[in-house]
Amino acid sequence: MVALMAIMFTAFIAQVVFRYVLNLPLAWSDEICNFIWLWGILWGASFVMKNHEDIRFDMLYNLMPRPLKRSLTTLSSVAIVLLLLASLPATWSFIDFMKVEKSAALGIPMNWVFGLYLVFILAMCIRHLDIAFNALRNRLTEDEHSLIDQDLLNSGNKS
Repeated sequence: MVALMAIMFTAFIAQVVFRYVLNLPLAWSDEICNFIWLWGILWGASFVMKNHEDIRFDMLYNLMPRPLKRSLTTLSSVAIVLLLLASLPATWSFIDFMKVEKSAALGIPMNWVFGLYLVFILAMCIRHLDIAFNALRNRLTEDEHSLIDQDLLNSGNKS
């Protein structure tokens, strides 16, 4: 990820210098930035980001009893896996179709650009199956990384 961001930053700075200082805009730098941004997001979400680091809207979830949390976690993770797997045929069809397209400046086959999405789908399926199996074994993602003091939340205001 660091290498991808360094390449993207370098291409961006080169574009700024060539466009605004030398008055010679570069066509390839915009493509590089777009492709690396896409790859960085998918690669980062697939392999770099940990389960507890994603954004969650969990105000109501944190108030639920643990058995309900486990059930909802399992159900939502299985639903995500099923939806991602259902999207595989259409995804493969799109990526296969894009092999006839090439990027305008660099001539990169667009199926190479979008091909990482298949890896993303498979990585997310594995990640969410792991989350579901852990929930079934009474281990939730937030157990070790919660910002909420569950003992204080469960004890209520007894003082």
